[in-house]
Amino acid sequence: MKITTIRHGETDWNVAKRLQGSVDIELNQVGLDQAHKLAKRLSGEPCDIIYSSDLLRAKKTAEIINTCHNVPLITSQSLRESGFGEFEGQSIADPKVYAAFGKFMEEHVHVLFNRVHEYIDEILKNDHENIFIVSHYGAIVAILCRLMNVPPEERLIFTIGNTAIHTLERTDNGEFRMFVENDTSHLD
Repeated sequence: MKITTIRHGETDWNVAKRLQGSVDIELNQVGLDQAHKLAKRLSGEPCDIIYSSDLLRAKKTAEIINTCHNVPLITSQSLRESGFGEFEGQSIADPKVYAAFGKFMEEHVHVLFNRVHEYIDEILKNDHENIFIVSHYGAIVAILCRLMNVPPEERLIFTIGNTAIHTLERTDNGEFRMFVENDTSHLD
């Protein structure tokens, strides 16, 4: 089994360093262009099914990717970014917001991880060999931690840019190994 995680394309809030969370923000023109470059890059990769967050920025990225694959596309709230409550829309560039948001996430990361891990465990039960998962920074970190057996406390080891690809393959002993990490070469 091979799993490729893909972060959505750029939004205006990414550019402004505003926390999006569960706010349904659309891709901007750069994000749409990124998604098309990503689709071209992935067009030669085998894919049996695409799972995506149901939020517009991820769903649109997944739909663009799927123009090259024409496989089932399943959207789910389980792959959404964490809800950031009062922090949604605020600028992470503000040091006060950054500090308070960090404390907020430490308290709420287990909720995100539990939700995403339950969904990933269901995906792993399916017979698909080549899976694309289009989602958000936090949810992808949770997926990578689950597949790589990384504890949530060490989650910050992962870097995930807009339209970044991480590809993992299940080995004969049932563990996953990563062989593509934070690849955004399609944007060059």
